Amino acid sequence: MNYLAFILSNPRFLAYGFMMLFFSGFGQTYYFGPYTDSVRQSFDLSHGDIGLLFSLATGMAGLLMMWAGRKIDDVDLRTFTLLICVTLIAGCFTMSTANSIPTLMLAFFLLRISGQGLMMHASFTSMARYFDKERGKAISVASFGMALAQATFPVMAKTLNSNFGWRDAWYYNALFLTVTLIPMMLWLLVGHKERHEAFLRDNEEGQHAASQKNGWARRVLLRDVRFFLMFPSAMTMPFILTGFIFHQQHVARLQDWPMGLQPKAFIAFAAVAFLCSIVAGPLVDRLGARKMIAWNTLPFMAGMIALAVTSHPIAAWLYLGLSGVTLGFGIPVGAAFWTEMYGPRHVGTARAIMSSFGMLATALSPYVMGLAFDHGASVSLLASLCAAYLGSSAILVWLVVYKYWDRPQLQEQAP
Repeated sequence: MNYLAFILSNPRFLAYGFMMLFFSGFGQTYYFGPYTDSVRQSFDLSHGDIGLLFSLATGMAGLLMMWAGRKIDDVDLRTFTLLICVTLIAGCFTMSTANSIPTLMLAFFLLRISGQGLMMHASFTSMARYFDKERGKAISVASFGMALAQATFPVMAKTLNSNFGWRDAWYYNALFLTVTLIPMMLWLLVGHKERHEAFLRDNEEGQHAASQKNGWARRVLLRDVRFFLMFPSAMTMPFILTGFIFHQQHVARLQDWPMGLQPKAFIAFAAVAFLCSIVAGPLVDRLGARKMIAWNTLPFMAGMIALAVTSHPIAAWLYLGLSGVTLGFGIPVGAAFWTEMYGPRHVGTARAIMSSFGMLATALSPYVMGLAFDHGASVSLLASLCAAYLGSSAILVWLVVYKYWDRPQLQEQAP
């Protein structure tokens, strides 16, 4: 079945996955980036100060995700989605009225846990859970919502901030979401009760068996050297890209770029990421994720090298476009890789642990890079260090793929 026929056969639920990823943009770093200078000036914060606040809020959201994310297995998806939407709207209202540092941190926390965390989690989990035979296609279709948000939200943030100021911009965001988001999501989930009941009938025994082994699988996995060798590579996109996007206005100043350049370059980033995610699905089926993941960070490294060697505006297009290649291929390749390494029964445990650390990486990077900028670090220096880190992490991935791959796999039965 081709993509068009697949979409036409499942329009409403695929639209749910798409829209959850699209509206997650309100909690993503690329939407905060254009507001950071205005917020800093309002609260008299340095780059490191606002990075620390954003990092602390994201870190708390990441820790809560370990508990809240699991609730999607126990709570009706409609209720789960409603709570996420209410949290996102509350975050926008809190952002617009923040008049103290604690209130600003609360706004960051609400937006990060709902947007970056739970909206993405609900979309990808739902697509993977209820599209058993066409899981890859469902995730690829839904991921277009994320690509569209990446292309439009930075431009929207810059426009709103320029015309209305950051407080009114977030107030209008809240009003818009209050009117549209909840009714839309509940309508898209009409008939979900029957879908979930069918899922439970088909998977009850398998789910019960897997649930008995999650704790054992986690202990074995954390003793596997391959998991730790993969860890640095898995943290590259959350840490490096988040830091550069959060401080995009300062990066533009240091590079002497036009202030509107990076929001425009995000269009290329989003388009490349989406196209690569569509192309990657059939390639994973034909070549296997193991072979592809060994090379997946290299385009991102090339983008960092471009940022390190030149301040010409072309570097913005190169680093974001090449980042899009790594991100686009990484979505289906990453999902398939953990399945190839640990098998379908234990892949959820591996991805849950890595995702938690990934969110904590996004929490650290704005603060760490903010401190570096406060102490006079140049974009070239930071990009050079990031390129070196990416190269080193790629070597560790190659060790997993070509040297340690044949280590004993997790066994299906607990010892």
